[in-house]
Amino acid sequence: MKKTIQLLAAITTVVLTACRTEQTAVVTAAENEASNPSRPNILLIVADDLGMLDIGAFGSEIRTPNIDKLARSGISFNNFYTSATCSPTRAMLLSGTDSHTAGLGNMVEHMAPNQRGKSGYEGHLSSNIVSVATLLRDNGYRTYMAGKWHLGMKYEQLPYNRGFDESFALMQGGSSYFNDMMGLTSKVPRAHYRRNGDIVTELPSDFYSSEYYASFIIDQLKADKATGKPFFAYLAFTAPHWPLQVKDEHLNLYQGRYDQGYDALYEKRVAAAKKHGVFPPDVHDSQPPAHIKPWSSLSEQEQRRQSRTMEIYGAVVERMDHHLGRVIEHLKDSGELNNTLIVFMSDNGADGSDRSKLPGNDTWLPQAWNLSYENMGRIGSYVYPGAAWARTSVGPYRMYKSFLSEGGIKSPAIIVHPNLNASNTMTNEFITVKDITPTILDYADVRHPGTHYQGRAVKPPTGVSLLPFLTGRDNNPHRPDEIIGWELFGQKAIRKDNWKLVHLSSKPKWLVKPDLSDQWALYNLAEDPTELNDLSAVEAQIFSEMKKHWQEYATKQKVVLPEWK
Repeated sequence: MKKTIQLLAAITTVVLTACRTEQTAVVTAAENEASNPSRPNILLIVADDLGMLDIGAFGSEIRTPNIDKLARSGISFNNFYTSATCSPTRAMLLSGTDSHTAGLGNMVEHMAPNQRGKSGYEGHLSSNIVSVATLLRDNGYRTYMAGKWHLGMKYEQLPYNRGFDESFALMQGGSSYFNDMMGLTSKVPRAHYRRNGDIVTELPSDFYSSEYYASFIIDQLKADKATGKPFFAYLAFTAPHWPLQVKDEHLNLYQGRYDQGYDALYEKRVAAAKKHGVFPPDVHDSQPPAHIKPWSSLSEQEQRRQSRTMEIYGAVVERMDHHLGRVIEHLKDSGELNNTLIVFMSDNGADGSDRSKLPGNDTWLPQAWNLSYENMGRIGSYVYPGAAWARTSVGPYRMYKSFLSEGGIKSPAIIVHPNLNASNTMTNEFITVKDITPTILDYADVRHPGTHYQGRAVKPPTGVSLLPFLTGRDNNPHRPDEIIGWELFGQKAIRKDNWKLVHLSSKPKWLVKPDLSDQWALYNLAEDPTELNDLSAVEAQIFSEMKKHWQEYATKQKVVLPEWK
């Protein structure tokens, strides 16, 4: 690994020419205590587009022994809420604020013309917030980041300038898993990487993203072991984001496993998930999107290609778990594991969109990629799960990534705390991604500066610390009357207690199929977690109150609803 880092340093083309944006503060009392080995460490692990039922401990047939071990050692959350796509979630994760406050009211790739230039729609991690990495670094932590960033491309927006001492980052939303540096769309056909502030123009010949990101974190931990300082490590896998790829020796890890199809897998996974406590035994299935064909209606050739897609998906997830396990094993070997808070999560629901429908991809994909059956999963292939397999990942919840329905914003999460009140527990306690930063700061005994940081105005976190819940001092992290809102792509949602009001838009056309109503719907999630029964007509007063709550949220967050061309 050290050789590959030296290689990257040798081939970089940009030299550091500016000071870091979020400068380390004057040495604090906490920093003077940094040599105290008892100060706790933090490991934050984010999977990309991983569905709740893709984890063994949540009912999957995919082999995830290392994630399952975390679940046995910690608390698993089946009621953990994110945004519906990656960069808004990651902005909330690192700031503890709403995505609009943090600058990602919309993904930069899909910003509508009327949103550009507006506050909250910067398309990168805003200067209105101070990142959790910066605050930890200010207080004596060594901070590392490896993997997907997707929170700003310019120099001052890099992880190196937002609190991370050492970083190796994929700058945009995804890429090839190998060293060919292929991008995701015709608009961004080449992946961009940064090693700290330097542009990476070439990757090592043996590069495989899940392996490399884990190795980078391990190498930083080894290099700084002698300092005695605590660490904050952010390991942001791109797995299992498309294009799904694995090394040749792992292509057949799941050969033949999915020949019975997605309908059969859905039934098996949901039954297993109920036994694990992910869903209540009497949960009802949401209606599958109309564009999902029954497995039996597919041709033999279609079935063959579809089953191969899921074989590759399973292999990608298993290899991510393997490399996550290498990091955990290093912590165990170095004696740091029992002094480390570990948070594992996915950034949104599984992805079910047809990526060939993105603007320009219909012609670019067959020209730039080898889409043959024989090449599926290899370098140069472009495989994505699609709606039918995504449904097996999100279970009975409605829709998937990109939608503010439960299937899009409910994700798996596991927290391992050295002093947990209980372990090997599955809880349905409501928490959100905004709670992670306050929890980390509380655990590290670091205080957020509030509304000002080094001469500039900032927004404090609006999430809550989960530490009292994790240690048994509080049974309910969130108040029943707390109001949580979302907006993305013009979709709208608001939740209060068990009531959820949601509006799924049929625009933009590249995002959705035409079977959405474009109207508000009201659900009681305690009785109807899969959003089957719209109660807007029956509960007229609650419906009116919830619409008012959403408007208050939109006003506070300065939401700009997109006007699509």
